[in-house]
Amino acid sequence: MKTIFLLFFILISSLVAKVEWTDMFDVYDEAQESDKIVMVMLSRKKCPGCEFMHTVVFEDKHVDKLLKDGYLCVDIDVDEGFVPLNFEYFASPTFYFLDKNEKILKRINGGLHTQDFIQILNKIKKYKEKD
Repeated sequence: MKTIFLLFFILISSLVAKVEWTDMFDVYDEAQESDKIVMVMLSRKKCPGCEFMHTVVFEDKHVDKLLKDGYLCVDIDVDEGFVPLNFEYFASPTFYFLDKNEKILKRINGGLHTQDFIQILNKIKKYKEKD
């Protein structure tokens, strides 16, 4: 019975989308090796838009697949973490998309609905492929 419960738990856990977050200080080394786009989310703990992104958008299986396949993700709490000097911050959340050479490809202010976020991820990926 314990084995069945354990297998069921593992199966359910594998079906839940979960964005893999990486550290800002390691992300560019990883980007050089993988040639993935870097997505940096500047957020705050009590930010409704940030909470929506984490609990709704990032939990979507399509968003999860796009991020895992083509992006390295970093979440920086602006009240606690180091924010790079070249990142302007106006609202929570603010997203920066960068190439492996730290060139800013796109900045987005504010949270987005799932379909809008998917469109942006696809556009940024296509833009990068042209370079």
